[in-house]
Amino acid sequence: MAQRFELSVRTVQRLFARFAQHGQQAIAPDYNACGQQQPQRTPKPTIRELCQIRRCHPRWGSEMIRLELAESTDTLPSARTIRRHLHQAGLQGATAGRKAASSPLVPRACQPHQGWQIDACEDLRLRTGKRVSWLRVVDECSGAFLQTVVFPHARWEHVGRHEVQAALRQTFCTWGLPQRIRVDNGYPWGNSGDFPPELALWLLGLGIQMVWIDPCCPRQNAVVERSQDIGQDWFEPQKCRSVAELQRCADAMDRRQRQEYPYRDGRSRLEVYPQLDHSGRVYRASQESRMWTVSSVYAVLAQRVVSRQVDCSGSISVYHRSRFVGKMHVGKRVYVYMDPSGPTWVIADQAGRQLRTHAAEELSAQRIRSLDVAYRKPSRQ
Repeated sequence: MAQRFELSVRTVQRLFARFAQHGQQAIAPDYNACGQQQPQRTPKPTIRELCQIRRCHPRWGSEMIRLELAESTDTLPSARTIRRHLHQAGLQGATAGRKAASSPLVPRACQPHQGWQIDACEDLRLRTGKRVSWLRVVDECSGAFLQTVVFPHARWEHVGRHEVQAALRQTFCTWGLPQRIRVDNGYPWGNSGDFPPELALWLLGLGIQMVWIDPCCPRQNAVVERSQDIGQDWFEPQKCRSVAELQRCADAMDRRQRQEYPYRDGRSRLEVYPQLDHSGRVYRASQESRMWTVSSVYAVLAQRVVSRQVDCSGSISVYHRSRFVGKMHVGKRVYVYMDPSGPTWVIADQAGRQLRTHAAEELSAQRIRSLDVAYRKPSRQ
């Protein structure tokens, strides 16, 4: 029979078995209109609602629109279906972002809280015309938005160092201490080949490794840089009337991004990485003096050698404090490093000969924790 009907022996055997079990009707195909089933149609009220959400929030993507729909409807279409309806309505989706790139010196973290990325954004206009700035803290491994702190300053450089320190303490209390923090070379933790500034010294004392990206290479801090664009799309500062309203919106959207937004196989970041809930390194501001160690700061400073040019008065500047070298060295290039046994600043020439030493009184534990290392002119009353 297989030769007569030009079928395989296996097919003939299967047809015999189906005929023996269910009769002649079982020989016919058991599907109806194969490949022509009508897809499940999205209700028209749901289509109108998702289109209205896109009109109200033109920079939201299909996944964020789907999460917003989940609060008001039971018939929830997929993200792909939402994109199809938006395309049919002439409300095309946003373009995809560029692929992130990690620093070639320090690879991207492979576990939650192994590394954070921190960056600030300034000159954000509110609905009232007021301009603000914010600080973003993002987990490097999962890309989870950990914290957004809004400041009532248009320029980031006008945010006080103690305000930034208070914001980081709040973040540490919530998430614990990370192993390292990756930052750029701007205020207030900028490095640019010099000694680390006060805020970076304070973080080093907490046992946090500091990683500075190369100058003018924002793609080495790509996770948080991408989050800045997403934050402006989702938070919509131009619709908020006050700093407090923008802060509430940022907190809600950060929580949604961690706990609800699909990250991998439809699961959220918190579901994929349960250890994202806390780093395991507990931080309490009231106990900071016990856990903070100045030896961690000295260990990093002792590895730095910074060049200076002696000015016309025979001095150089270290942390904006004048250090005398000698009139005979005016115009020469000298090198400064720290001896942790003092601590002492050691000034040497290009041949390595020691020229002068100065006690580093500004590097006491109390002054570093209070961010009072660099000299500042007294403010005029």
